[in-house]
Amino acid sequence: MDDAELEAIRAARLKELQKSSGQGGSQEGQSSGLSAALDQVLEPAARERLSRVNMVRPDRAKAVEQYIMRLAQSGQVRRKLGESDIVEILNGLARDEQKKNETTIVFSRRQTALDEDDDDDDFFD
Repeated sequence: MDDAELEAIRAARLKELQKSSGQGGSQEGQSSGLSAALDQVLEPAARERLSRVNMVRPDRAKAVEQYIMRLAQSGQVRRKLGESDIVEILNGLARDEQKKNETTIVFSRRQTALDEDDDDDDFFD
């Protein structure tokens, strides 16, 4: 290989690495911004509860974080949210999820010629 070719390959690889690290950095910046915003809205106990939920159910913790951020952006948060507020939000999410996953079973019975005759059911006549 020629030195010029090798240098071109190195430059392309360097650009590729910088591009991928730049994308990772923007995601880190967004998560640190989210963390800072949540710190302004949540009490330490609530933040701890949310981090414990994140260990067990990351999807549910993410949903709670998004919900809290929507509340904060719309100006509906008047005070710092406590642990009990986080528990209420989690219970609400669980109820919504349960309603969404709830199934009902409907029995539809077929009518036959024998079912139309109600005289068989009269025991006292």
